[in-house]
Amino acid sequence: MLVLGIAMLVALLLPLVTGGSYQRLLDTRVSWTWMLAAGLGVQLLLEFVSPPRQYWHNVGFGLLVASYALILAFVGRNLLLRGMSIVLIGIACNALVITVNQGMPVKLPPAWRNQSFAQATVKHHPRQPGEQLLFLSDIIVLRHPYDTVMSFGDLILAVGLCDVAFHASRRPRRKHRARRPVASQPVDPYALGVRSGRRPTGVEA
Repeated sequence: MLVLGIAMLVALLLPLVTGGSYQRLLDTRVSWTWMLAAGLGVQLLLEFVSPPRQYWHNVGFGLLVASYALILAFVGRNLLLRGMSIVLIGIACNALVITVNQGMPVKLPPAWRNQSFAQATVKHHPRQPGEQLLFLSDIIVLRHPYDTVMSFGDLILAVGLCDVAFHASRRPRRKHRARRPVASQPVDPYALGVRSGRRPTGVEA
């Protein structure tokens, strides 16, 4: 969640530092926002109000997968926004490794294993032998002052959010239409003669 928060903050600051327009950013049409709100709400709930441990691998895991389904549906509905395809790839990478391992495996440094922020939750747990797709799991360690671990999916998601904010704050480019050539019309020699005051050759009075 820390990485997502930082990425959203950077994305919101991009129009300011790149000369974009916050008005155009706010006027961007986004569909199915309720799905995004519901998906993020479920994940926040699981992160901070965890159900009893005996329900982690059934009710908790089911809610976690459902939250990713809602978020992916929102992103898919808005793929026409430039940069949203990058967001889709990042979220899909995280959703995939979480689904196959019933949670996100986390590579914890030995010094962190007894810290409160490193304890297992419905969404995250210390890496276990036999788990799959570990290259997509939380393996990028950010030490002090962040003290967190992130995945490549998180990085891709952060880049995608910045890309969406950057392009949405810009004026859309106008497509230049190619001019159609004017079709040539047959020339009336008599009309030319009248305009010039002369009789065309071969035309009698």
